[in-house]
Amino acid sequence: DVALRAEANDYFGTRVVPRVGGNYALRYGKGFWGDTRLRAFYGEGIKEPRFDQTYGTDPCDPGNLSLKPESSKTWSAGVDQKLAGDHIKISAEYFDNRFYNIVSFTFCSPGEPCPVTPPAGCPFGFGTYFNTDLARARGTNISAEARATKWLLIAGTYTHDDSLVIASPNAFDPAEVPGNRLLRRPPNSGSITFIGTYHRFNAVFAGYFTGQRTDSDFLGLGLTRNPGYARFDFSTSYTFYRGFSIYAHATNLFDKSYQDALG
Repeated sequence: DVALRAEANDYFGTRVVPRVGGNYALRYGKGFWGDTRLRAFYGEGIKEPRFDQTYGTDPCDPGNLSLKPESSKTWSAGVDQKLAGDHIKISAEYFDNRFYNIVSFTFCSPGEPCPVTPPAGCPFGFGTYFNTDLARARGTNISAEARATKWLLIAGTYTHDDSLVIASPNAFDPAEVPGNRLLRRPPNSGSITFIGTYHRFNAVFAGYFTGQRTDSDFLGLGLTRNPGYARFDFSTSYTFYRGFSIYAHATNLFDKSYQDALG
C-alpha cells in the first residue's frame, strides 16, 4: 500500500508526506504451525502548531508566526504467527520513530537570559514558543491472543518504548531537558483482556499496566516522575430480540489511585 498526504497552509506552505507499507505471506500452514506473515511500514507525518502557539496576542505570551509544523519519520517491521490450528496468534514488531521541530515553550524571568528580546511591560516574565526539540522513540510491541474455549478469548499486549529527548535548548521544565524520556511515555506498558461471549451475553474483563514515566507538575515543585499503576475494568451486556440491549460498565474496578497526567 502506498499513500501520499499533501497539506497546503497559509504560513508554512505546502508539505507532502508519504506512507508505504506491505505484508508478505512467508508460509501457509495447517495444524500446530500455521501461517507466517512478515510486514513492514514507513511513514512520515506533520502536525500543525495550535492556534494560540502561532497567533496568540498576549504581549507577554505571544504566538510565533515563524513556527514550523511538528514532523515525524517512522518505520517498523514485524511478524505474525498463527499456531494450534489458528487458535493462537502471536505478533511481534520493532518500531523506530524520530520527532522533529517539536513545539516547546520557554519562559524567561526578569533578569534571566532569553533567546529573544522580551517586550517592555512584562514585569513578571515573558514566554513564547519555539521549534527546538528533537526526540526519538524506539522499541517493541508484542501481542498475543488465544481462543481458550469456544466462548472465551484471551488477549495480551506488551510495549517497550525507549524514548529520549535529544535536543531541547529552550526547555522550560527540568523534565524536558535532553537525556530524559519523552513526557508521559512509559518505558514499559501492557494489557490483558478476557472476552467471554455466550449466546446473547457478553462480558469483558481488562487490565492495564503502566510503568513509571517522566512527567512534570510544571509548577517548579521538582516533580518529574509519575508512578506506575495497574487498573482493571469490567463491562457486560445482554442483547434482547430486535436489537434491544442493556449494558453495564465499571472503570477502575478495584478503586486504584493513579494519575494519567501528574497532578
